[in-house]
Amino acid sequence: MGNKLDNYTAVGIAEGFIEAEYDGQQIEAWQHLIDTGLAWTLQGSFGRTARNLIEDGLCHHRKAPDIQVIHVGD
Repeated sequence: MGNKLDNYTAVGIAEGFIEAEYDGQQIEAWQHLIDTGLAWTLQGSFGRTARNLIEDGLCHHRKAPDIQVIHVGD
């Protein structure tokens, strides 16, 4: 896996106005958009493409953050 992508770069790679620097970076960009939730807030084609990538197994749903359970009292 490469460098951490910022939102602008991920959108640029996904949309094609920024060229991917290595194999797999385009999928990393789409995964970034899914993980940050941007895929679902940008124009409709982003959400449809993200959904298709998930269905095809190339990307995965955003992982829920680990939640630490704290018990108060007995």
